[in-house]
Amino acid sequence: MVNSNFSLPSLPETPQCSPNQMIQIASNLGDTKISIPSVDKVLQAIEQGKADKVSHLEWVYCIYSKPQWDQQNIEQADKTSAAIWKVSLSNSWLQHQLLWRLALYYGIQEEQALAESLVKSFDIFANSNLSRNLLLVKIIQAFCSKQAGLELAKITCEQHLNPTEFHTKIQGLLPIWIPLFSEFINYIAPYFITISSPNVQQVKWLLSSLDTMSNSQQIKAVDNLLLNIPNHIASRHSLLVDWLRNNYRNGENWYKLSDHARQKLREWIGGINYGDFQKLVDILLSKLSLRDFESNQLRKRRDFWADYSNRFERLRILLPQTSQIAIGYQIQGDVDLLEDDGSDPTEVCIFDFGEWFVVEFFRGRGSETRLFPKNSQNQQILFSEANLSVKRIRSLGGYKHDHVFLWQVFSRTWLENNGILPNRDTQPSTNPTENKLQERKYRLERWKIEIEYLEREARIYVAKQGNTSSIYAHAAI
Repeated sequence: MVNSNFSLPSLPETPQCSPNQMIQIASNLGDTKISIPSVDKVLQAIEQGKADKVSHLEWVYCIYSKPQWDQQNIEQADKTSAAIWKVSLSNSWLQHQLLWRLALYYGIQEEQALAESLVKSFDIFANSNLSRNLLLVKIIQAFCSKQAGLELAKITCEQHLNPTEFHTKIQGLLPIWIPLFSEFINYIAPYFITISSPNVQQVKWLLSSLDTMSNSQQIKAVDNLLLNIPNHIASRHSLLVDWLRNNYRNGENWYKLSDHARQKLREWIGGINYGDFQKLVDILLSKLSLRDFESNQLRKRRDFWADYSNRFERLRILLPQTSQIAIGYQIQGDVDLLEDDGSDPTEVCIFDFGEWFVVEFFRGRGSETRLFPKNSQNQQILFSEANLSVKRIRSLGGYKHDHVFLWQVFSRTWLENNGILPNRDTQPSTNPTENKLQERKYRLERWKIEIEYLEREARIYVAKQGNTSSIYAHAAI
């Protein structure tokens, strides 16, 4: 153990000498006998099968002097370089020296880093069964390509490495200060866009890579992704959409995106949420023993809200116990149990449409749509309250709309009047005939009587339960 009372003397730095300097020093030593390395000596050792006897110093001199040797031995230049690469297959130290210098040759156009014949002979090494799958070989091959940035991004994707992990993995193996190693991060998004059908692992790589970027790099990448990834791909990857929603839907990053990118993000989020809603309806139709008119109710709701699929900011699903048991775990996301309060069995979906919360009752008596202004109090109740029931929701009030005959036509107008517009390119509703309008008027009067009864029943129920706290009394409008 070193005595702590004494300090070790500092040693002078080892001088950095080039092979030419070493030769000059040796020539000034007069009659002193020193064995000067030579390219011929190394090549002779290779030819005699004694490459393992070549010292590191001799290899360094050989690599450094090979350009000059090639000029004097033009016909043998390529053949001897190929032999050197073959030796490197079983000599990891030599392999490291060659690949490092080859990276410099391509990475910073350092032509003095390696003889042209060694550059041309790289394929001898790269195509060998022993090395063709090596990460460093793939990186050098990327450097050789016309789209080096995209190729490096592809390599990190295949290796499941974000840029930071990639730099850590190759540190000491290749000169990571080469500009391409820092610039390829800008090709992460462009490369992902080229993947026709990305899998979950590739999406995870993308998100991990985005997390390593500076804010300006990330903004540019996200804008690029939103403008160039088709909606049908985004709809299959809720992980991607959730990351974008959490990082870009609110806050200052939202306003740094282009107008078109913001619109696309709204559509992606809506598409994912509508997909959950559509899946719920389809599963209910297949799993529950519904009467014909109930099945018809569900289908009409599913088809109506398809025209608003790009508007869904968020979705909460509330299920009665019978539905939850039938569905099991087939629905992901924000799904909760609807408390039994004696109401007709129904599933309830709560949609966040930006300025409004829309509550949709699937079936049963009343079976209405309710509209609530988006504020912190309504948000707390509708998206965080654990013990919601049909009567509790109805007791909140809000604006309401029926689901009786021709409801789709009038619901669309009602929503539009409140600023909730359908998707772009949605076909307008057809005007109903006078006879149909009369039939709707008759059915609507009956519905109004029924809904008034259900709302009165709900208020009485909540009062009896002792839940007339201010959070309910002052919610809604």
